[in-house]
Amino acid sequence: MKALKGAYWLCLAGCLAACHGETEGGEEELLPKVTMVTALGGVGDNGYNDGILDGVMRAYEEGGFALSLVSPESMDEGRAVLRQWAEGDDGTRRELLVLASNDYEALAAEMEGKAGDRRQILLFESRKEGLPGGVHTFFLRRYGAAYLAGCLARECPAAAVVAACSGDAVVEDAVEGFADGYAEQGGKEAGVTYLADDYTGYALPDEAYRVARELDERTFVFPLAGGSNNGIYKYSRDNMFSLLLVAGMDADCSAYSTRIPFSVVADMSGLVGKYLADWLAGEELPRHAEYGLGEAISIVSSPTFYTDMVAWEEYYEDPHYWEEAQDAYLPVALEREEAYYESK
Repeated sequence: MKALKGAYWLCLAGCLAACHGETEGGEEELLPKVTMVTALGGVGDNGYNDGILDGVMRAYEEGGFALSLVSPESMDEGRAVLRQWAEGDDGTRRELLVLASNDYEALAAEMEGKAGDRRQILLFESRKEGLPGGVHTFFLRRYGAAYLAGCLARECPAAAVVAACSGDAVVEDAVEGFADGYAEQGGKEAGVTYLADDYTGYALPDEAYRVARELDERTFVFPLAGGSNNGIYKYSRDNMFSLLLVAGMDADCSAYSTRIPFSVVADMSGLVGKYLADWLAGEELPRHAEYGLGEAISIVSSPTFYTDMVAWEEYYEDPHYWEEAQDAYLPVALEREEAYYESK
């Protein structure tokens, strides 16, 4: 494929050197190929997208396939990537196109006749029905983990969700989950702020910093803004004597701030690694799968929260406060998640 103007396209050197293997009889054969298209805005968010990249690279290091990575800067570039992939079939090689964001859902719907048994597409975070054959999807159910986080924040005087943008099912499920948990167990309403109208909200750390600065210092912040979350973590570092608390998001974020009592962790590395391993082994990928609390998503307490923080409230003086609350509210969070998705 030719490099796209503006898009970051990386065909790994190891891939170029190993695009061909040899059979036992000495005959040359093409290795299977994986083309991974990152979310708009790319990697570097210290969370969800970096976890995906980690899973892909771990699988690549184990060998057995050629790899290309491309990071479009716009939806037009994403469309061009899919068009090049669709037109680049050599007629023999097994290929997997990994679309690492539901931003590409509409583009995947246009791939009728372009994917099948030999050339398949894996689309992240989609529940869309009626996609063309050869397109496989999975979806992370975030409501339960977000609801549990809202339960853990129940005694905070105020709570605020800071989200990248509205209208995205991935974001909205988590917004509702946290708000429901905080309201049902704490009896208070959480505020919600959206940083932008579209995917650019995932790359506005300065705006997230400003939003955090304007919150009451006793607020619990639930960040759902990808790379923009770093602006909230930075604010909490800059104001270590503030009573502001922040949930880590998508990965263990305890190293980013002393004000993070726990993180909502999505094991994207493990999940992506399993899909790639199954595909390489020739196993049939599920047409659609969903993973929720206790499967691909969990809440992990920060091991150094009590030793590193400077200011704290009396209600969480007990060093087992967060773990005991999680044990107490986990069953109801699981029940609420099941009911939530059954109703959708």
